[in-house]
Amino acid sequence: MANKKWQKTKTQFLLRNTDSGRFYARLYREGREVWKSLKTDVYSVAVARLGKEVKTVKQATKSAEAVESGRTTVETLADQYLDAVRLDVGIKPSMVLYREEIVTAIFKVWPELKNLHPRSVTTAQCQEWANRHAAAYSGTRYNNALDTLRLIFNKGIEQGLIFSNPVNGIAKKAPSRKHLDLPSREEFTKVIASMRTAGGGYSIPCADLVEFLAYSGCRVDESRHIEWSDIEADAIWIKGGSTGTKSKERRRVPMIEAMRALLNDLRDTPRYRRSGRDNYVLSVRECQKSIDRACAELGIKRFTHHDLRHLFATRCIESGVDIPTVSRWIGHRDGGALAMKTYGHLRDEHSQAMAAKVIF
Repeated sequence: MANKKWQKTKTQFLLRNTDSGRFYARLYREGREVWKSLKTDVYSVAVARLGKEVKTVKQATKSAEAVESGRTTVETLADQYLDAVRLDVGIKPSMVLYREEIVTAIFKVWPELKNLHPRSVTTAQCQEWANRHAAAYSGTRYNNALDTLRLIFNKGIEQGLIFSNPVNGIAKKAPSRKHLDLPSREEFTKVIASMRTAGGGYSIPCADLVEFLAYSGCRVDESRHIEWSDIEADAIWIKGGSTGTKSKERRRVPMIEAMRALLNDLRDTPRYRRSGRDNYVLSVRECQKSIDRACAELGIKRFTHHDLRHLFATRCIESGVDIPTVSRWIGHRDGGALAMKTYGHLRDEHSQAMAAKVIF
């Protein structure tokens, strides 16, 4: 970062890049400089985020001191694992929060584990924890916790505290397929109408976001960064923000007619600007409360931002689009394997319906 232009601020460890206007934290860990972008050009926001970064580095230093003094516990290893996660610039803040929640859940089910020395933990004890955790959480959550605990003990192996990982050999749980209880076409239309006529200051922009998510299949955090420059005549580029999309790859989603109508309305009748900028397509970042209110008033089962992503994929498959193509549109990189698990039954239902039309 020596080629950058840096401006000191009145806050310790906080510097401003004069080229971009963004703030950075310059901290020190074990005698080395640690630079971290605070992803903002607003001073007050940067100061708030700096506090979290300082806390992270101090916690990492405390963990290292615990190892050197021989006072290492499983909680110390867990702190080291989370320190590495927080300092990884390639991991999104939402994923950092999720991994913190996973570690909290591990110790909630097995509170005594915190103070145990890694060498004293047996595979039998880990299996007992696994049984309790599997009973308390979903298959996906349990599997993530199992992987996390394995990574925590790997920290002990790296430091020579233990020879083998006590979690190895413990089986994962086959996640149950999520039942998609999505609004029908009629229900979706009613929810949109209810939201647009609710009369609140954010009613129409919230309805815009619901339609955009349903017509594009993008994640809500991806929708927040869509700009008019991302809109082509027949497609939309989904790029994500400063950290990119979940797959780290931008993708091009063809524009369906419903989306075209929505975008034409947004162009013809501009909404208010978000964050003082006029290049964002959408005016709001989330709309769950508005969805909940409309569903309650109409007596329709509640759905979430992410359900609208499922709704897009479902409508595409019901319209005859093949699953590998839908998979690419929603940003999966596995060739359709995950989409097949999630939506395979829809393909079978569609196939059966088409077969019923065959006459000899």
